[in-house]
Amino acid sequence: METHNRIITHVRRLLLGLQLADKRLLLAVSGGADSMALAYIVSRAIGATNCYAVTVDHGFRPESAQEAKDVGRFMKQLGITHEIKQLRWEATGTQSLDKENILLPPLQRLEEVARERRYYELNTVCRTHRLHAVLTGHHAGDQAETFLLRFLRQSGVYGMAGMPIQAALPFSSTSTNPIAHSWPKPVLVRPLLTFSKQLLYDLCSSKRIQWYEDSSNIDTRFKRNQLRQLINSRSDDSGGNSPFSQSALLSMCKGMQQHRNFINKKVTEYLATCATLNTSAGTIELIAGAEPDKQNNKELPCWASNSALRERILANVVEWIASNKHSPELFHLQQFEKTIVNYYSTQKLESACNKNNATKPVTAAGVSMYPPTTKHGWLFSRQRPRAGEIKACERALVGESAIWDQRLLISVWSKNNLNSLPSGTTATWSAYALVDSAAHQWMSEIDKHRRYLRKARKHLEPYTVQAAQPVVVVQLVKDGGATTIMPPRPIFALGHAIENSLKATDIVVDVCMVRDTADPGAYEIVAAP
Repeated sequence: METHNRIITHVRRLLLGLQLADKRLLLAVSGGADSMALAYIVSRAIGATNCYAVTVDHGFRPESAQEAKDVGRFMKQLGITHEIKQLRWEATGTQSLDKENILLPPLQRLEEVARERRYYELNTVCRTHRLHAVLTGHHAGDQAETFLLRFLRQSGVYGMAGMPIQAALPFSSTSTNPIAHSWPKPVLVRPLLTFSKQLLYDLCSSKRIQWYEDSSNIDTRFKRNQLRQLINSRSDDSGGNSPFSQSALLSMCKGMQQHRNFINKKVTEYLATCATLNTSAGTIELIAGAEPDKQNNKELPCWASNSALRERILANVVEWIASNKHSPELFHLQQFEKTIVNYYSTQKLESACNKNNATKPVTAAGVSMYPPTTKHGWLFSRQRPRAGEIKACERALVGESAIWDQRLLISVWSKNNLNSLPSGTTATWSAYALVDSAAHQWMSEIDKHRRYLRKARKHLEPYTVQAAQPVVVVQLVKDGGATTIMPPRPIFALGHAIENSLKATDIVVDVCMVRDTADPGAYEIVAAP
């Protein structure tokens, strides 16, 4: 009993430290002992009224539907609202998260696809019910498996540091659904990560909480299940002395977490002093001089002087620019690193200046890096898109927001709530890439806008950067779109609002990255506060 109270107290303190104790939280409850214990613990720690539970039924086992209903009955006993999300699979078709049916992947990718869809559904529920975080039942055994799995993949320090207690929720920053909600991005929290599964079994047994064992968890065709059996056998047979025992793996994981903490801290410091984020243009500029207050670019900048920190800074920059849910490959980062180091080599620098090669951008992982000029330092942006590469967002209502290119959040609204419009008239907006054929019809207005910005000494990115920025147009329609009152008119282009158009339409445009910071510390913690 004392141990169980200690777990509840720990979770309460953790959620208080994360400023989530008074927020509405989503509990991911599968029916296993760990997630059932999670529901009991969190409901006792912060109250059942702040909890909303979801069971994602993958439909892989015939008994899973009934188990999900049984989970719902227990949630009702705890006073927690419960919802079941039933996944449906199809043998043929295309893989897309916004489709109701999911394409059944090959066995080796089944776990990955199921996990992606599960988090997509959880994120959708968070947006719908305005929930601040998703809590999962990941425990110490899961952490040991993750460490070993990433060790075998040669993941490096960041991968082998394992799962953080808090991280960004997958699909919280990107969505295949163009209409985005204004609710803050939910986070993912693993409050039981430091407790063993046996402790959670004991809690369920003592509280007479029924749980279900998923037979797929012992299917050795899946790599994680193989590693789980290996860890369990070494932990039981060797008394914890085997390097594959859970305690040994967690000890190594903790060491990697300390390294990650230190690196994150240094990366945060360098980004604060050496990086300029343009959240509306989706660009990052890193200083070219040796120090932030020095313009001499013949020496490596302070952020690039250490190879380990340089790699992580570039990884954060690339991840932020591309809004990827996974870190970039080491091979891609090395392309940027090689260019930067060679640039500051005296012999390479002179050769580059003489041959005018220093102006050529380097592109990898969907990101282009532009060498320093007299106007900017190392500039990073999304690579120039091909015509039609970025899916247009069309006919969203004024007053709504949309995610464009899975990285920019575009919000369009009216200052007077469209009160001056005739009855039955609707204002809609669309967003296209500058290089798309659809945007060519407004090119004369965009060129006039470009000349105005230059005359007004407004900041203009290179054309290749402008090509990855949206052209936002607005139009007025009637009778459900059957009648056009005002044809599409550009109101935002080249990273700036078109002033004359905004005054005429009384409409405001706001464009920003879906991730408002590249700071790694803003998205994860590895230890409880």
